[in-house]
Parts: sequence; C-alpha cells; structure tokens
Amino acid sequence: MSGNKREVIISRLLEWFEDHGRVYPWRQDTDPYRVLMAEIMLQRTKADQVLPVYRSFLKKFPNPESIVNAAPGEVERFFSMLGLRWRAERVRKLAEALVLKYRGHIPDTRKELLSLPGVGEYVADAVLCFAYGRNVAVVDANVCRVIRRVFGLKARGEARRDPRFRRVADWLLPRNRAKEFNWAMIDFAAMVCTPRKPKCDGCPLSDICMYASKNHG
Repeated sequence: MSGNKREVIISRLLEWFEDHGRVYPWRQDTDPYRVLMAEIMLQRTKADQVLPVYRSFLKKFPNPESIVNAAPGEVERFFSMLGLRWRAERVRKLAEALVLKYRGHIPDTRKELLSLPGVGEYVADAVLCFAYGRNVAVVDANVCRVIRRVFGLKARGEARRDPRFRRVADWLLPRNRAKEFNWAMIDFAAMVCTPRKPKCDGCPLSDICMYASKNHG
C-alpha cells in the first residue's frame, strides 16, 4: 500500500466529514462516563434512535453511583425504549464494577476497560479515543466494510476480528486528527459506503476504490 493513497484517503474523508459529518452530544463531550454510556447504547442501534434516550438517561443517571443506587426497573425502562431491555442488566454490572474497582471513575487503559462487563474492543477503543484523546483506530463491521471495498480485502471470517483490517485501520489513522478521522469513517460508512446500494457515484474515494472500479468502472 502506498503512502500516497493513505494521504489521499485521509484528506478526502476529513474534507467530506467537515461538510457532511453528523453532530451528536456525545461527540461534543469528553467526559469518559458520558462517552462510555453513549457507546454502550450505540451498539447495534441507530444513533438517531439513541439520541433522546441518551439525554434523558444522563439526567437520571449522571454517574455510575446513581445506576448502582437506582430502584429496580429504572435502568431497564430506558433501555426498553431502545428495544434493548436485556442490556440494562449489563449496564448495572458495569456500574457496580466501576464503583467497586475504580471508585466511579472510568479507567484509561485498554486492558482495564476490556475487563469491565459489557465492554468489548470497539467500546474500549472508542472511550480511549473520544474521551481520552488517544491515537486509537475505532474499528467495527462498518469501518471494515469501507476498508474491504477501498482496498479489495477479503475477510478471513468476521472482518472486525481479522487482524489485517485492524492493521489497515491503524495505518490509515492520522495521529494529529485521530478523533475526527474515526468519526469520518463511521459517518462515511453510514451515509455513503452503505451495506446495500452504496453511493459510489457521489463518493470522494470512488477513483481509488477497488469496489467502485470493479462495479462501476
């Protein structure tokens, strides 16, 4: 892979993001607890659906201690709004671990974050990047789809668990604008490089994308 292609991808996606990037309250906030709760809610759930629940949830539960002390059913009520009632118990266990092990603070190492109930690699990396400003690529199935199409990579099993996709994501990440680039990749995957009927005609990467050249060349 050429360094030139990397620079082209970075500059074009960041430029696209400046014009088309989505605005959400959790992107305006670097409080680790708020970022963590947002990422838990966003798992397999559309951001626009999460938005009103996120705001009301944080008013009711401003910290892990408030979740631990909540009356039975209070946490479940919010996750029921997302159709994710089962996730409430995981959030309770997560809050308990944060209070018992970290006095209510959110840890800032990948190892510690991954030790928490309900926190996988994506959520851990999102907290490290978006809350703590670390130069960490945030990689999910949607980001992998962009990488697969642009570079013509074929996944070995599940793409997000294929180390080659992580290596490409790490290689692409601009160290001076990691947070913005991660958001750009996420929004680009959701709005342009969609699972079905990707908008190749209006894509800023179409001239260097293996998928576009194969299907629209």
